[in-house]
Amino acid sequence: MSTIRKKLLTDSQANKVTYGKGNAKKYIVVHETDNTRSGADADAHARLQYNGNSRSASWHYTVDDKEAVQSFEHTWKCWAAGSNTGNNEGIQIEVCVNSDGNYQKAMQNAAELVAKVMKEEGIPISKVVQHNHFSGKNCPRNVRAGRISWNQFIAMVVACTGSVQQQKPIADNNKYRVMTGTYSTIQAAENVLDVLKHRFGWVAYIEPDGKLWRVKTGTFTGMVAAQAGANKIKTAKLAQVANVVAA
Repeated sequence: MSTIRKKLLTDSQANKVTYGKGNAKKYIVVHETDNTRSGADADAHARLQYNGNSRSASWHYTVDDKEAVQSFEHTWKCWAAGSNTGNNEGIQIEVCVNSDGNYQKAMQNAAELVAKVMKEEGIPISKVVQHNHFSGKNCPRNVRAGRISWNQFIAMVVACTGSVQQQKPIADNNKYRVMTGTYSTIQAAENVLDVLKHRFGWVAYIEPDGKLWRVKTGTFTGMVAAQAGANKIKTAKLAQVANVVAA
C-alpha cells in the first residue's frame, strides 16, 4: 500500500456518529462501500465523514486502489457492523468499489491494512470477519459473490502478516489547494465545480482569470493529499491541467 493517511474527526464530531470511546478491539470487520459511482474513492468517503455524514453510519478506515484514509482512532465504537458486539468490539474497514478504481488492487491494499491493524492491536486472523458475520447483511457484496472469495482474501492477509511494517502518519501539515487550468466559459467551470462539490464532496469555487475561468479547491493537508486530489481531477477528465498551490 502506498499511503495510509489520517483525516480524523474531532471528538465533538465523532460523538455524534459513534457510541463513544472504549472499543474492545477484538475484531476487524471488512465491508464494501457499495458505491460504484466514478470518484467514490477513499478520499471522497473520508471527506463525507469529516464534513458530516447525513447517514447514521461511521467507520474507521476507507481503502481504495491507491490509499487508505483513517477517519477514527481504533478506540471509537463506530456504527457500521449492525450489532452491538460488532460495533463495540470491531475496527471497521470499508473497501471502495468505485467504477473508475481497480478493485483487485483495492482488495490487496485492504489485506495489507488488515494485516497492519492485526499487528498493532494483537487481533488474530480468526477474528477478521465480514460485515455479514454480525448482521447477516450481504456485505462485502463482491467478496460474497466470489469476485475475490473470502478464503482468497484471508490468504492475502496471511501473506501480508509476515512482511507488514508500521507506517507513520504523514507529517506534512502544510495546507495546499488544487487549481485547474482555464475554461473559456463560466458554464464549463460551473460543470466542473458541480462535480467537485457534489460527487467528490469537496469545497471548491470559481475564480476569474481575465476573460477565462478557473476552479480552485478548498484546502488539503499535506502535499500527498493535494497531489492525489490533482490526479483525481485529471483522471476524471475534468481538466487537462491541475496544479497544486500553497494555500
